[in-house]
Amino acid sequence: MNVHGPGKNVNLRIDYISRTMLANLPDLLLDLLEVAAYVCCADQRLKRGSERLAMFGESWRRSLRFSIPVRELEVWQDTEVQEALIDTLGFLSDDSYSFEFRQAETPVQLKELYFQCLIDPVDEHDAVALFSGGVDSFAGAVTDLVANGRSLTLVGHYSSTKVRSVQEGLIGELKRKGFDGNLSYIPVWVSNERVLPREFTQRTRSFLFACLGFVVARMSGKDCFSFYENGVVSINLPLAGDVVGGRATRTTHPKVLRGLEHLFSLLLNRQIQIHTPLQWLTKKEVTEKIAAAGMADLLSLTVSCTHPRKWTEAQKHCGVCSQCIDRRFGILAAGLGEYEPSDRYMQDLLLDGRSDENDLRMALAYVSLFKKISATPKERFLVDFPEIVSAVGHFPGVPTSEAGDRLFDLFQRHAKSVETVISLALSEQSTALFRNELPATSLLVACNNRGHVEVVPPSNYDADTKAFMDRLAAPNLEFAFDDDRERVCFRGDLALDGTNFKLVAALMDGFRTAKKRQTEVPYFPASDLAQSLGITDQSMRQQLTRLRRVLEPLNLSIGIAMDQDTFIETKERAGYRINPRCREIAVSDILDIVPSASTD
Repeated sequence: MNVHGPGKNVNLRIDYISRTMLANLPDLLLDLLEVAAYVCCADQRLKRGSERLAMFGESWRRSLRFSIPVRELEVWQDTEVQEALIDTLGFLSDDSYSFEFRQAETPVQLKELYFQCLIDPVDEHDAVALFSGGVDSFAGAVTDLVANGRSLTLVGHYSSTKVRSVQEGLIGELKRKGFDGNLSYIPVWVSNERVLPREFTQRTRSFLFACLGFVVARMSGKDCFSFYENGVVSINLPLAGDVVGGRATRTTHPKVLRGLEHLFSLLLNRQIQIHTPLQWLTKKEVTEKIAAAGMADLLSLTVSCTHPRKWTEAQKHCGVCSQCIDRRFGILAAGLGEYEPSDRYMQDLLLDGRSDENDLRMALAYVSLFKKISATPKERFLVDFPEIVSAVGHFPGVPTSEAGDRLFDLFQRHAKSVETVISLALSEQSTALFRNELPATSLLVACNNRGHVEVVPPSNYDADTKAFMDRLAAPNLEFAFDDDRERVCFRGDLALDGTNFKLVAALMDGFRTAKKRQTEVPYFPASDLAQSLGITDQSMRQQLTRLRRVLEPLNLSIGIAMDQDTFIETKERAGYRINPRCREIAVSDILDIVPSASTD
């Protein structure tokens, strides 16, 4: 694979960048763009197994090995940078990654060659956001423009001219509505050249998308950018245990976003944030924001379908993929069906027959999932849907218990939306149902048939998975502080040593003294903690991030749903402390200690 030269077969082109912004692009970020382009294009070139997880996904996970020339070799050879890259991509795509970086030889691709349409400097905007042209990204953009009064730089990725035309059409309509001075659009073209894609799940697309947003944000002098996506899709529960596809992806999963933040922060040695303003909203609630902004007439111009090869001028939604199903339920639940007639879909959500067995199965699985969620009490939510656990500790500023409650409420609201759409359609089509006038393979008929709506196979999580999820109620984290071996030990065969031990050791005196005196555990100011460790404030924050990542396996091994404050608690302007809810026990009481891997 090559992004330039005679053997070029990967397209990477960014249009409409101002000359001022281009001057702010360092070589390191150009390296990042190339790495992201290679990863995304390789993902599309290498076929996975079948659409069903036969043999426990034997052919699903791929092993990808990259050897990439870079300009800033020292940064990319940093162990922590490579770990952050590998860990984040591994969780995102369910693949195994390894990277070898080598010094790029001269001549290397000049950055100007990536930017085809340099323009004069433009006014600085308030924020940078990613823009796909779907319902969520459009809702986020118009909310920021209209309700929040912000100006925006929207970054749109496309690998098809059809996708770009959708994005440009929406931008054009917003400018015609008076937002010309508050809006700029930067389209980015990344695709394979002369090679047809063989894999369509596109799990690493969000890595590329995030890298693009990060680069444009930094070129604009900003340390943050926004991903507009609703929380139900962000968590993206799998529809069924043996079916994979769009619904099983983790494109904007909170853990992925925190991993990307960590990677970007490491690269530039500065704190980078990814904002997700729609995180706690359902598809229905996001769609309602478009109407609230007075833009309901543009709803039909948004496109959510991921199969552009099937699009026609009149119909840009196949109606059978999970994105189309999710979109249509949201629009109907929001009462905005009049702004997007059903004939805009090649397959009507509820009334058309689904001749392909997999298409019917996808639709039934969607309804059945949220039917099950609707019947799940709060105390069973994390137990019956353990995939949620990987997200609860990755919402900045939201404790684990609160995140679990908010996610339960979020999914209950979405389940209610699905139920409302089905119930209303059953009422409206009662006569046609009674007369058997609707196709037997339509979703509405299948939902009305108790024998069909439960075709999704039951979850095959074994007894051990249930057991550790049932232990989530355990409120306290136990640890043993081993002064002699300079290790902090936990149940589940996990220990902190090296620099991680030193960080904990700096906080132990305050923790022990307060416990002994039965007083409040004091916070250690950030600057004082950094000074005691002999490092900078920024390095100390990065070390704390590494420590928290080392503890993530405790989610599974001992069944405690952990967030960033479970062990080392952070309070703005106050500093850090060992969480008072933690309990120190004797080293001899930790029975399963094994030698830990050094984290230095």
